[in-house]
Amino acid sequence: MGKALAERIMERVLDYLKADELLAKEIREFRLSEPTKLIEFPLLYVEFSPTVGEHFVARGADIYERRLRFNICVVDRHVEPEKADIHVFRLADYICRKLASDPTLGGVVEDSTIERVLPEYGLLGDHAISQAKITLACRVMWRA
Repeated sequence: MGKALAERIMERVLDYLKADELLAKEIREFRLSEPTKLIEFPLLYVEFSPTVGEHFVARGADIYERRLRFNICVVDRHVEPEKADIHVFRLADYICRKLASDPTLGGVVEDSTIERVLPEYGLLGDHAISQAKITLACRVMWRA
């Protein structure tokens, strides 16, 4: 059994972002899927969207358009909440520009679009946690 389409896309997105010189300097940990413990910050992870997932649209007898959604999440912490927020917002903005500059993700998908960026906030001990969740929609033509 080979890799699932969602897995291949997640790996491509992660590899593409890891290869960026600026992100490689700014991000301390890159992961597939959300980690069970937050240890290294800033953190970037890619997940198959648990709220939207994938839609299939029949385009012929055995041809489908698959629409998959992924979350690219960047997380940071700081004792001053606004510093965590500002850093995460700047990283999210940069990641959006990077993803928009290659909508086919190097030919892995037909096209992709950024749908939204959702902020999330929390606490970890005496530090504020800030997260930006970037939703990326990818379209792939698929023969059953």
